[in-house]
Amino acid sequence: MKKGITIDKSKCIHCGMCLRDCIVGCLKFNSEKFPEYVEGGENMCVACQHCFAVCPVGALTFGDRDPKNSDVAGYGNSEELLRLIGTRRSIRHYKAQDIPAETISKLTEMLAYTPKGGNANTLHFSIVGSLKKMQEISQLTREKISALDTPLAKILKGYYDKGMDFVYRGAPSMIAVSVNLSRAVPGCENADPIIALSYLDLYAQSLGVGTLWTDAALSVAKEIPEIQAMLKIPEGYSLNYIMLLGLPDVKYHRTSQPDSAYVTIV
Repeated sequence: MKKGITIDKSKCIHCGMCLRDCIVGCLKFNSEKFPEYVEGGENMCVACQHCFAVCPVGALTFGDRDPKNSDVAGYGNSEELLRLIGTRRSIRHYKAQDIPAETISKLTEMLAYTPKGGNANTLHFSIVGSLKKMQEISQLTREKISALDTPLAKILKGYYDKGMDFVYRGAPSMIAVSVNLSRAVPGCENADPIIALSYLDLYAQSLGVGTLWTDAALSVAKEIPEIQAMLKIPEGYSLNYIMLLGLPDVKYHRTSQPDSAYVTIV
């Protein structure tokens, strides 16, 4: 991402919010009380765009990001969001049809907004976007599993013998997230991928797309290198998790009624 700030002096109200909210302290006021980088500040900058987003009058342009091209901040409806969270279910039955390309596009657009430690862009997402490609992966999995003699292979063979695809469950799509361990902020290499998929999980539900967190698909991909090759994971990236996606072939009509979470308020 291109760095650098440009200030529209006709708009700036000298409120200092951009300085206050800079997470690395790389901004200061100049003699005219306009924001600028401290010495070496552009190198310190992590391109989080907090300064860009917090400016109340849109006087600050970050790199080639013009505030006129941003949406107005919105925080949604808390009741509807809670209902979405309560309605969300793991989907294990999918329609045998592709997710519309427009919906896939919306999901990929959303992934840019997921939080990452140190704002480090260390994640890669591989999306299998068609039922045909998923069927190819499923067929490869069956072939490779039949030749293996591992605990995982033995379990999966039992399901295959019963005519069940325990790994992919007929899903027409899936997303695999990988992380560049050499560039990830220490302590965030496992958290960042799961946070990203958690955001995608809820957003997918709002688009009518079902999801399933699947250790089975992850374990299979780690055991069969050819699957990772099909996912086109870049060199230097390590597969972290896989989520199934698809249009649900089941409809839930109400939220569940779980026990209260075990919470201690200190």
